[in-house]
This record gives sequence, structure tokens and C-alpha cells, in this order.
Amino acid sequence: MIIQGILITQNDQEFIIGKATIKQILTYTKYTERLIVGYDEKDYPIYNDHIQRKVESTRVNKIADFLINDPFAIFPTNIVLGIPYQAIESQTLHDDIVRICIKNDVINEVARANNGDKDANIYITIVDGQHRIRGIEIAIQRLTDEIASSTEDSIRHKLEKQLQKILNMEVAISCFIDKSLEYHAMIFSTINRTQKRVSQDLVYSLFGLSSEDTPYKTALEVTLALNAHPKSPFYHRIKLYGGDYNRLMSPPLSQATMIKSIVALISESLRESENDKYRKRKDLRKQNKHKFLPFRQFYANNQDSMISDCLFYFFNAVSHTLSQYWEYNSIGKPQNILQSTVGYEALLSLLVEILKRESLQSFDRNTFSRYIDKLVDINFGDTSIFPMTSKGKKIAYLTMSLAVFPPSEILDSRETELLHAMNDI
Repeated sequence: MIIQGILITQNDQEFIIGKATIKQILTYTKYTERLIVGYDEKDYPIYNDHIQRKVESTRVNKIADFLINDPFAIFPTNIVLGIPYQAIESQTLHDDIVRICIKNDVINEVARANNGDKDANIYITIVDGQHRIRGIEIAIQRLTDEIASSTEDSIRHKLEKQLQKILNMEVAISCFIDKSLEYHAMIFSTINRTQKRVSQDLVYSLFGLSSEDTPYKTALEVTLALNAHPKSPFYHRIKLYGGDYNRLMSPPLSQATMIKSIVALISESLRESENDKYRKRKDLRKQNKHKFLPFRQFYANNQDSMISDCLFYFFNAVSHTLSQYWEYNSIGKPQNILQSTVGYEALLSLLVEILKRESLQSFDRNTFSRYIDKLVDINFGDTSIFPMTSKGKKIAYLTMSLAVFPPSEILDSRETELLHAMNDI
């Protein structure tokens, strides 16, 4: 099996643009939820067993319907493939035309997967286009099943002709050779950011699986740890990408929200967080601006456990002292602000203020109790005072801030801000 295309160079990055029939593509790759994060010394894939790339069944079936029912169905945009060296038998370049010969093992493993072997290895990754590929697979399966069940020769012949037409459709492909999983995620994010809303949970999951050291990877690891530990205040409180949730369950925090909030306390801005992905940890010890970033030095000094400890013990104090507001079974809608995303963000703002004022550098079960104890008289259950909106978040934070750190001056700007915010409700 040969993949052939034109070599393209953009900003010193090379990739290949070519074409292939659907039949050819499905010979060397297919849709899979499994993610290869690396290869062992024998070039066998290493998988992450906790995070999968799932597709939306509704969207997939619409693509299958489109392909079967519309005689003029086309896929004008590229399928983006990641091809590891482990999948390549040989590669030649002549006059900017690249020819890649795919190993037989790659094709044999796809055949195994098509025969129902869940342990088969899919070496060539579909970086972007998983919904299209899965929709194509379903369309082919539907037609194959109809052909097998058809008793009329004319109908069977028509279906076989339609099936061959689909298999012989040519699609544009872009191929990236031996790029890291983090690079795949960057490509996926860049493509989808400009075309449609892309799930940041998926992007962060992909980045988190990289072997490269980044603030995003640290934030993902902290998030997963806090969600998984039975004694954590966030136990099963975070909706993970690829998680199994029924329609009644609605964990109040999304994986993306948690990761963004942690990265925001490491990097100076969203733009800088993109640049920090390519910097060594020690380089983050320097800071260009004066924004207070309590997790930056922890990350720069390889103290990721300090980040998780800080969040664990702070929110653990919240869950114990304010248990009547914090406890939530993830079924139905949040009943008060502390059960919601904006409540988490308000509490996180309070945590940042505490860390800034008190210069705390170590954390245990008693570190935050004396601060959170000052919040017991606040009625967080009153949604008329604390609506679950961005305005409510500001009111909640200012109310907590004033309770923990009472005004030392006659005119305190926090009181003025709170008064304006409450008047705007």
C-alpha cells in the first residue's frame, strides 16, 4: 500500500497533501477510540487506558445518511492523518513528490480490527476527520447489510453499485510523519478553532497525553487525580471527556474549566500559555508581568504535588465547613452557587487572594480552615443574592473576601464593587 502526495512546508514544518480512495484509507486506518501515546523498545504501541477519543453518534449517523441518500455527497475538506515511523516500510522523495510504503503489519492489524479484535493496533492516527471516517464506515456497513439481506437481484445490484461508488470516492488527505501526540492535538485544535466550536476537553485530553512537559499536561494530571481520589472534594464532580454519563447525571465542573483555571495560575495569559508549552519548566521562574500566579513557581520547580495539595486542602475545607452547600450528587441542576461552575471560580478567586495575602508555601488539612470558618454565616443557598451567573460569581467572591479579610479602612473598594454588583442584579 502506497501513500503518495506533494511535500508542503509551512513555518519550517513539513507535511504531505495527497489523495486516496475511501477503500484505500480504510485499508490502513479506521476509527478507534484508543490513543497511542508512544512505542516500546519492540515498536509495539503503548496506549492510554483512561482517555478515549469518542465521536458523537448523532453526527456520525447524519454523515452516513448524507453519504447514502445524497447522490452528490462530497467531502471537500482534508482527512488529517498521523503516520508514525513504525508504520512505514520505506519513504522516497523525488521532485517534491513523497511516496510512502506502508508496512503489511499495519494493514493486517486493521483487518484484525475489522474482524472484531479489540486488541488490534491501529498505527495510523486520524488526527482530524474521525466523524467522517466513522460515518463512512457506518454507511458501508449499512449497505453491506442491505445487500446481504436483499432477495431481489435488481435491488442488490443497485446497492452493490452504490457501495462501490462510495469505496472508490477520492478524498483529500494531509499526512504528518512521526509527530508527537501533542503536535496532533495542536493541529486538531487549530483546524477546528477556525471552522466550528471544538471541545476544549478533547484538546486538553490530547495535550495531556503527550510525553512532553507542559502546563496543560500538569493541569490535566491534577484534574484527573482530584476527580479520581475518593477522599477528594472533587470526587466524581468533574465531567471528563469520554466519560460514561447518563442523561440524568451532570457533574457541575467540566474538565476544560478545571484545566483552564489551573493553567491560568501558571501562565500570564492564554496567549502565553501557548508559548509556555514549548518552554522548559525552569524558564517559567522568570515572569514578565506582575500578575500574581501562585502555581507558577510550583510548576517551574517541579512541585506539581503542591498544586494538587493546595486545591485539595482548600476545597476540602470548603466541603467540610460548607457541606450543606457544597455536597452535590451530580443529578439534576445545581441548587446553589457553590455547586456550580461560577461558584468554583469564585472560590478559586478567594484562594488566590488568600495565597497572595498570606504567602502560604505549604498545605495540610488545617491550612485553610481558619479562613473558610469565617464563611459559615453566609447564606449561599439564596439564589436571589447569589445567582448562578457571572454577576453572581463576582458577588460571591467579594462577599467571601470581605468576610475573610474585613475592611481595615473606612472606604474599601471591595465594598463599593459589591454594592454596584448587587444593584445590577
